[in-house]
Amino acid sequence: MPHIHQNHQSQVKQRVYIAMYDYEANDSDEVSFREGDYISNVTSIDEGWMTGQVLRTGRTGMLPANYVELAPDTRPSH
Repeated sequence: MPHIHQNHQSQVKQRVYIAMYDYEANDSDEVSFREGDYISNVTSIDEGWMTGQVLRTGRTGMLPANYVELAPDTRPSH
């Protein structure tokens, strides 16, 4: 029944993050962004790092988790 599980996953509202500060990538697997940029497809890697796609540039890579926060319109309602 994996197909049903996949359908359920696609109905979950995707969370979008917003950059609180500018960040300049220090490595080829990181992504640069500016304060106010929206970042989607975010996955936590470990305590301090995430991966995501910067919507303004379309680039995907690692980013410091403490530079972003959940965008106001995607926060859980409870």
